[in-house]
Amino acid sequence: MSGGRMKGEVLSASVLVRKRGMKLFQILLGGLLVVACGEENKEGGHVEKTPVTASGQELPVTGAPEEAGQSGAGEGATGDVADLPPLPEVMTKEFIMALWAKPHDERDVIKGLEADFMPGVWKWVRRIGPRKGELVENFEASLISKWVDRRFAVSKFSHDGGVQYSVMTYDYETEGYRWWELLPDGFINEFSGKQYWRELMEWKSVRLSEEGMQMRMRDTIRREKSIKVIVEFKREGELVAYAEDEGTWVSELPEEHRSPVKQ
Repeated sequence: MSGGRMKGEVLSASVLVRKRGMKLFQILLGGLLVVACGEENKEGGHVEKTPVTASGQELPVTGAPEEAGQSGAGEGATGDVADLPPLPEVMTKEFIMALWAKPHDERDVIKGLEADFMPGVWKWVRRIGPRKGELVENFEASLISKWVDRRFAVSKFSHDGGVQYSVMTYDYETEGYRWWELLPDGFINEFSGKQYWRELMEWKSVRLSEEGMQMRMRDTIRREKSIKVIVEFKREGELVAYAEDEGTWVSELPEEHRSPVKQ
C-alpha cells in the first residue's frame, strides 16, 4: 500500500470518528459506568467487596447473584427479593424519569447493585478513534449516580450533546443484568450484561439508536473511585470505532438527591 493511500485512509477514518464521535459518545455513555466496585490485589487478582456508601459504611444486601448466572428466580427470588418492585414489560421514558425523581436510598439494596459504580458525582472521559492506538477524539461528561427502590441504579449524564439518564438492575427471571439508557432525543438504548471474570463486567447491546450498530464493553480496571473500560463499536461484524473510557469519583451525592433526615 502506498504512503499516500494509507494516509488517505487514516484521514478518512479520523473524519468519520469526528463526525460520529459525539453520537458514539452518547451511545452507552451510561453503561460505561455500569461496572463492579472492586479493587485489584497485589497479585493482580480481584477482591470482592461489600457495597459501601460514599463515606465507606458497609451496606446490607439481600439475595442476589454471587456469580453470574448462578442465582436467579429459582434460588434467590424468595423473601425480601420476592418483594422487589417489578420490572416493566417495556421500558419507558416515564418509568426512567420517575425513578430519577426519587431520593437516593441505600437500605436493603440487592447485591446486584455492586455491578454499578459508587453513588455520588463522577467525571467521565472517553478517548475514541477508528481502532486501538488511534484515539483521535476526547469527550468528557459529568454524572450523578444514586440507588432507588432497592434494586435500581439510576444516573444522570451531562455533556455537550445534552443530558441523558440510565437505569441498571439485575433481572432474576433472566438471571442477568439489564440496563437502559434514555437519550436526549427520547430513544431508549438497551443492553445486557454478565460477569466474565470475578467482579469484572461485560455488556453487549440489545437495541441501539443507530441501526445496524453493535457494541461491546468490558471492564479492565475496577476500583471504588476509579474505573477503566474498553468499548468496541461494530457494524455487520466490522470494527467502526474503538474507545477507552475512564471514570473518576469526584464527590458525595448532592443533598438534593438524598432523603430528608427525619427529626
